[in-house]
Amino acid sequence: MSWLDFTTTISDGMAYWPDNAPVRIRKTLSMADGAAANVTEMSLSVHTGTHVDAPRHFLPDGPDVTQLDLSTLMGPALLVEVDDERFITRAAVEHLQLQPHDRVLFKTRNSRHDWATRPFDPDFVRLRADAAEWLRDQGVVCVGVDYISVGPADTHHALLDAGISIIEGLALQHAAPGRYELLCLPLKIAGADGAPARVLARCLE
Repeated sequence: MSWLDFTTTISDGMAYWPDNAPVRIRKTLSMADGAAANVTEMSLSVHTGTHVDAPRHFLPDGPDVTQLDLSTLMGPALLVEVDDERFITRAAVEHLQLQPHDRVLFKTRNSRHDWATRPFDPDFVRLRADAAEWLRDQGVVCVGVDYISVGPADTHHALLDAGISIIEGLALQHAAPGRYELLCLPLKIAGADGAPARVLARCLE
């Protein structure tokens, strides 16, 4: 089976969390201007596009992104499509047949368009804390969502406090629900509370 790319393209001026740094990409050297090579400079928040949250994002002394257990970000994953227009609730997830160490990715109405190229949407679909707590109690090791935040602080705490990895900003516009093999590798940035990641998946069904 071929690998699918679940990674949102990082582009100049793309959507970003309002109190984070915007994305800026520019050429610092250009062969068109006579330089020997092309060189690109980039500045952005580590919580840009497809990225992984480390516990330090909400825990002052929590592990940083270099200390993440990468095994939680690689392996079988269940991609679930949720119809609710506002929240992923406990009622939307408690029917799922999950096993300890499962990974769950959520596709919502956020994926009906290329959200990264549009202004930040404050009404994005988010995971409610009651759903996060239920997933935690099932032994899930990773939760992924299709916008740049999984949800409010209580949702983050329900997951990060339990050592559950969070992948945000997934590109799931063309992904079908089902079982996948997941490969997510965040950049190794010392002291960082998160990191951009490349996410690949291939269908297991």
